Amino acid sequence: MITDYKSRKNEVLSSYEQVEILIEEIKDNAQRAEMPNPLERLEPLLIDIRNKAEKVRADRFSLMIAGESKSGKSTFINAYLGVELLPMDVKQCTSAIIEIKNGEEFCVQATYADGRRKDISGDSAAREFLKKNAALDDEYRDIPVPTINSEILVKSGLKAKRKGLNISVPKGEVEDLLNAPEVQEANIHNIPMETYKKKIRDYIQEKMNNWQDIVTKIEVIFPFGEEMQGIEIIDSPGVCARGGVAEITSQYIENADAIIFLKPVSGQALESTQFNQFMRNTSVTRNKNALFLVLTRSTSVTDEDLRRLEAEAYQQFSNLDKRNILFVDSKAELYAKKFSPLNDDERLAELMKLNNAGRMEDFLKNAWSSKNDPFNPGYKDFISDLCEKSRFSQVNSALDTFGRKAHYILLGSLLDSICSLYKTLHSDLTDQIDMFRQKAESPQELAKKIAILKKELDGINNKMYKGVDNEVRRFRGDDGIIRIKANKAVKDFKNQVSKIDYHSTDAFNELERQSIKKIDDFTGLTETLQRNVVDEFDKKLESLSNNSAISFESLKPNFTEDTFNKIKDLTESEAKESKPFKEGVTFTETKWRSVYSQNKHFDLIKTNILSRIETIKNDLIEHLETFTENIRTRYIEELSKNADAKKKELDAIIEAKATAEQIKELINDLTTLTEQISSAKSEAKKIKGGIVKNVQ
Repeated sequence: MITDYKSRKNEVLSSYEQVEILIEEIKDNAQRAEMPNPLERLEPLLIDIRNKAEKVRADRFSLMIAGESKSGKSTFINAYLGVELLPMDVKQCTSAIIEIKNGEEFCVQATYADGRRKDISGDSAAREFLKKNAALDDEYRDIPVPTINSEILVKSGLKAKRKGLNISVPKGEVEDLLNAPEVQEANIHNIPMETYKKKIRDYIQEKMNNWQDIVTKIEVIFPFGEEMQGIEIIDSPGVCARGGVAEITSQYIENADAIIFLKPVSGQALESTQFNQFMRNTSVTRNKNALFLVLTRSTSVTDEDLRRLEAEAYQQFSNLDKRNILFVDSKAELYAKKFSPLNDDERLAELMKLNNAGRMEDFLKNAWSSKNDPFNPGYKDFISDLCEKSRFSQVNSALDTFGRKAHYILLGSLLDSICSLYKTLHSDLTDQIDMFRQKAESPQELAKKIAILKKELDGINNKMYKGVDNEVRRFRGDDGIIRIKANKAVKDFKNQVSKIDYHSTDAFNELERQSIKKIDDFTGLTETLQRNVVDEFDKKLESLSNNSAISFESLKPNFTEDTFNKIKDLTESEAKESKPFKEGVTFTETKWRSVYSQNKHFDLIKTNILSRIETIKNDLIEHLETFTENIRTRYIEELSKNADAKKKELDAIIEAKATAEQIKELINDLTTLTEQISSAKSEAKKIKGGIVKNVQ
């Protein structure tokens, strides 16, 4: 798969290089012919192509590791990388976001809560820093330190810093945190609740005046080699008991190419509230196809139990592709890589050390016994046995397949943009050839035709204003598509909420789930309607242009993904208000905890959420109507620019003082260019055909 991808990647980049060569030839030809450069109005499309080509070259892949507390995230990462890089412990380790990247030498770059950065170089210094800062304090391992840091200490510290004051943590915020369901359910060691709360208060008090020294992000650079080039591993603080994640973790999830959620296969029921809640997270939902569930510590159960658990997992997590549910043992993989370069005597010596220290794992004993019993029908090589027990080949295969599929999609997208450019250029150059031929044959007739075409261009512009205005009216206003769909979404939500049994013990969780889902639906609705606006404008353009003698490719705006994102950015300030549930772990609890009657409590929450949903709906309408107006403006600007470019081209042809022989030479040059473009376009389509099979 990797070899095939590299071959396809090189083919696509070669196709892109051909684009740059043709661009230079077109520029030179336009200059020689004293014609306007047809590439000027195609600048947005060229930028889009060059940006995608840069992404293809970089071959970046971001892998996010999330999971429950004590799921073995650090051990899994070390096993995946083949290097004992992160501190490993049976308790929760990671206290900050950790980015692991390939580089020339081992070093660590730390970012602190107040924005300071610190670089640590050298193997021993880097490892010592990670041991001290990538793990939780022993005294506070049984409280949700990452949540306390991000929600209380860092936020309060930054607020005080902006005001030039000493940090002050309001007592009410601490109490809200202590009573939040997420924090109470994070008491995984079942400490008496008052003791648990006291420990959290003590931690806040102890760390408060040194909040700026909290490490919020650690970048680890390590010389992994060529095979890790472009791959970035993100280790996140463990999710809370209900699957929630901190705001910064949510941002990383949203940008990840793939997400691995770890859960121990032993010690608790396979059903995972944390994982199911994690899947409902807004950021995860947008990236659900890239989500893998990895059940760790597979050697802790028998082969028979493992087969049963696999069948149960496929049924329990049926909303995931079976290929995305994997059972592994990270320690078995680590030992396989550790013992692989050793000879038998050295392996035995290491095993004896583990045994004497009381750290010998049963699967190690079994693998060594099997190795020393060649008459056993199940005889295996020691390393092969460990690799089989680790099952890491599944992880590598699944991620490689998924990763390359994602990259194949990018290759196809680049080729689509290249073909779009070729199509437009071919149309433009063909128009020029026809015009020059007519000039050579009958200059007077050409002048008449150009006058007609200019008038037609003006007519299209006038129609365009009216046509685009009609489309705007279809989407905006009280009877517009935007308001109708937004109102329907709210009505559907009210109907869903009305069906919740508020007497149920799960009433609040269900209300929360429906609320978060609806907010996520609003995000999806926003994106869908934005695309609908663009699609409808495109249809209007085509219907107007197809009735003219001017080729459609010459007039259609170059509306690329970059253009679309820029317009989205223009209304980002309005869109930000539509995510109130991302304010933090204490957000909903503040509204819920002051009510004594569950019935009244539920009604208050429902009323509050409905009010917020209504606000979000209004924000969405305003955001989309502004977006529609921006689309209208951009389309008219683009159309006017394209029409002006076409007029300049027509003027240049009629005013050209070329002789019949020079015109013949121009036609030959243009014909050669169109043939080269046709050939390059055919080759790009051929490469695209070979790529399509890899993304189906």
